[in-house]
Amino acid sequence: MAARPVAAGSISFGLVSIPVKLYTATRPKSVSFNLLHGKDKSRIQQKIYCPVDDAIIDRSELVRGYQIEKGVYVTFTDEELEKLEAHEDHAVAISEFVPLEQVDPVYFESSYHLGCSPESARAYKLLANAMTESKRVAIAHFTMRNKEHLVIIRPYEGGLMLHTMYYADEVVAEADVDRGQNAKTSDKELELAQRLIDDLTEKKFDPSKYHDEFRERVQEAAQRKVAGEEAVTAAPTEPSRGKVIDLMSALRASLEKRGAATEKGAEAKASEEEEAPKQAASAASRSGGRSTESSRAAHARPKSSKRK
Repeated sequence: MAARPVAAGSISFGLVSIPVKLYTATRPKSVSFNLLHGKDKSRIQQKIYCPVDDAIIDRSELVRGYQIEKGVYVTFTDEELEKLEAHEDHAVAISEFVPLEQVDPVYFESSYHLGCSPESARAYKLLANAMTESKRVAIAHFTMRNKEHLVIIRPYEGGLMLHTMYYADEVVAEADVDRGQNAKTSDKELELAQRLIDDLTEKKFDPSKYHDEFRERVQEAAQRKVAGEEAVTAAPTEPSRGKVIDLMSALRASLEKRGAATEKGAEAKASEEEEAPKQAASAASRSGGRSTESSRAAHARPKSSKRK
């Protein structure tokens, strides 16, 4: 099924305007459950309850309230909120270009593929190529579903990707978190940690190596339940890890474990490579031996006499 756009817009910078369409780039597949009545397995309904009147109320009686301090609200009508909402003008207005490494991923929110129409393909491709060559991303504003978004546009797989972003005041300040600012580490510990990181480093991230194992186990268990089989089996448990007391010992042990596994794999590969020529030579020798024996047997057989 062809992807359907969720919004349309036009990238604008300077006097350039490029019509684009937004397509959802991610589809979360986390496991979700519905609450049922255990007696008859029917879906339950959630009612709106007013604790002051001690009564179930209808949705038509609800109004929207904004809390200005604890227990104090101001109310808004739908018409009032509509006047405050941004009106969509479909413009993705680029305000600046910056190097991608200057934008921390903590600001990224949702992801969208940016597509183009045949009429805008040339301008779209030109912008994508120019941003790729210059190693720059674009910071812009875009109104979608009557909400103003700060967005970033970046090159992606030959095209463009748009990410909505959190505003600065939506990101929790690092000063509010204990990050071990006063902890001391030695040069030797740093060296061992870097060696372990180097040993675990891959040239490229391969997302296909990773799976949501909990979701897969739930889906498998659900299918077994449908088939009337025993459904739930405990997930494999990892061995408990004790508290790290000696950091140097833990780093050395990690490197030794990685080294042993690497050496074992290398030895097995070397053994296979060393054994292959021997097996080939042995096979050739046996084949050659059989050919020689056949030749000798042919010479040893008496020639049949021709009838006159």
